[in-house]
Amino acid sequence: MLSWAFFIIASASPSVPLMFQGLVRSKATPFFDRSETESKEFFVTEALPVHLGPAAEILTAEFYSHRTNFLTYQVERLKTVLSLESTYPSRSGPKSRPLQSMFVACSSKSGIVLGFAEVDARSLNDCTEHDDMLRSYMYNLAVKKTHKRRGIATALVGACEDFVSETHDTCVEKRLYLRVRKNNEAAIQMYTSLGYEFMDPESISMTSRDINKGSQESGELILFAKDLESDDECMI
Repeated sequence: MLSWAFFIIASASPSVPLMFQGLVRSKATPFFDRSETESKEFFVTEALPVHLGPAAEILTAEFYSHRTNFLTYQVERLKTVLSLESTYPSRSGPKSRPLQSMFVACSSKSGIVLGFAEVDARSLNDCTEHDDMLRSYMYNLAVKKTHKRRGIATALVGACEDFVSETHDTCVEKRLYLRVRKNNEAAIQMYTSLGYEFMDPESISMTSRDINKGSQESGELILFAKDLESDDECMI
């Protein structure tokens, strides 16, 4: 899976989580449900360990199927499962990751995982003077190919936004970042329709090279962001 060296803002690339304070939610309760259609066809909830295998299958199909054969596909799937398991967010203990969350969209009828997304926060970059500056980002957003264009991606994005609004009180701003391939017109159209806008990396002391650092995807990656509503100012 892909990683970013500084704080890794990503729509598709997994990365190493950060530690911070956040809300503790029941993993058995749907987290996000904004429409009647969603509640009938699927629901979104925080992922359980049992969801990680199916989620890895969706991620591997989305990001590796076009550049692997049967054998290498299985290798990438195994690597994805191990990556998700190793970064699965803990809510307590020395490895607590309360500002990270994994979300799944599941069929209301069968419970089958239909989509997946992650959200976390990171320091601005590796510079010492910015180590206390956290920024929220979303990554690893993917939907099962047989269930695209049914509002699942929108619901997963909404869950990430709600999580950031409610838990990321230590971030520099209430803004959610992601990165997307410049030639992925469908994804850009979806994010734009949800209120995300292109952001010049230099506006947050970064470069285009930073945005693409560590990426194994074909095509240039660009940065998008959305300001989220908040009643309280973030604390550093």
